[in-house]
Amino acid sequence: MSTYWGLLRGHTVRSPRRRTLSLGPFALSVRGSALVAVMGIITAVLLVGVAIFILGHSEGDVVEYAVDDSRAFYIAEGGLERARAYLTALEEADPNANPIGQIIEGSVPGGGSYSVEIAEDANPYGWLDAYEVVSTGEKDGVLRQVKATVIAETFAIYQWFIGSTGGGFSWFRTGERFEGPVHLNGNIDVDGDPWFGGIVRAGGHANILQGSNPTFERGYEEFVEKVDLPSRSELLSTLRAKSEEVGGKRFERIGPQGAYWKVELQGDHLSAAPYDKFDDPIPGGLVVNYDFAGTNGVIWFDDDIELQGVLDGEITIGVDGDVHIVGDVTYADSTPGNGPGPNCDDVLGVIAGGSSRGNIIIDRTDDNMNDCELHGVFMALQNTIEAEDYQHYQPRGDLILYGGLMAQSAIHIADYNNGGVLKSGYYRNYHYDSRVMTLPPPFFPFASNFSLATWEEVVPVVVS
Repeated sequence: MSTYWGLLRGHTVRSPRRRTLSLGPFALSVRGSALVAVMGIITAVLLVGVAIFILGHSEGDVVEYAVDDSRAFYIAEGGLERARAYLTALEEADPNANPIGQIIEGSVPGGGSYSVEIAEDANPYGWLDAYEVVSTGEKDGVLRQVKATVIAETFAIYQWFIGSTGGGFSWFRTGERFEGPVHLNGNIDVDGDPWFGGIVRAGGHANILQGSNPTFERGYEEFVEKVDLPSRSELLSTLRAKSEEVGGKRFERIGPQGAYWKVELQGDHLSAAPYDKFDDPIPGGLVVNYDFAGTNGVIWFDDDIELQGVLDGEITIGVDGDVHIVGDVTYADSTPGNGPGPNCDDVLGVIAGGSSRGNIIIDRTDDNMNDCELHGVFMALQNTIEAEDYQHYQPRGDLILYGGLMAQSAIHIADYNNGGVLKSGYYRNYHYDSRVMTLPPPFFPFASNFSLATWEEVVPVVVS
């Protein structure tokens, strides 16, 4: 087009020349810089990726270690439970066995293992079995270790125990307080608003009448495994056997049918006098004064006894028959109505273990008609604990207990009308003596368990 219009005007117009801009060395420099920048970015991205990968891998290691650490701890705890089960079975099979130095090892599902050592005797100078146990848990090379002192539990730990699966008429009512463990092989029967500070367990169910509002501070458990009181043969082979050893005292059978011993606790000794069934002193029968000092603390009577008095010491009395409580039975270091003092070291166990009788009876004596105070743990191995004629006469005040009551069949202390109001017998005024966990009466029957007395984690782990 430009040539055409130029011809028309009489001169020639040339087309513009195309020019190429040449950057020379500068162009190469720009290209090199861009390449370096791209490579730098790629390198930075790769480094960030590697860092993220390393960080993620490290975080994974940390999480895995934390999981293994926690698992190792719980495995060590499980080892302690395994040791308790081992010691319980050993105590039942052979009470005189020595487990010191025993190593218990095992593995757990999901990986990991435990190694438990019964390290030492924690009560070398006492009769109650107690051991220091060290348990080490391992999971993928991670170790945790715990140490505990375990103590054999006796039946003295219970504040209220009934062995009968039929319930034993064990109704709990408004105003009653139970600070310690309660166990029934039958049902928990509640009519009112009783208070329970310790754990409550029952082999049956909870029968709580409509309108009742009981307080279970530590809850209650239903349908638990039955707990059996010791058999009479077990009692004879353990407690009576201890009374026949050096340091024990056995009062053998007097002779006349219906004879019994009048026993009075007199501080650091007791006085025992033989009587016939007509409540007359047996002619020629010797009154025995028995000093508790230097003894093993076990006293056994082959006949029924009447019991009252004040104890200064640690004693278990076993009876092949009935025990009649004819007055208060208290500790020397105590205040009437307020129980053992803060530094009291007195402790009493009383077991009625007769084959045909075996009751503990709070007699309807003049002393017992206006309150009765009992310090100690009392077990009716074969039958019942009851107040004589509890269904008759006017109320007798309070049965003040600092300790525990255990019976095979039932515990009958009072009778109530249909409205739940006491009409005869005693009001329950019960208190738990927590000292019995570590200071039970001498050679009181084993209750098929070892409890934790102390616990700590060992840091750093000590590997032998």
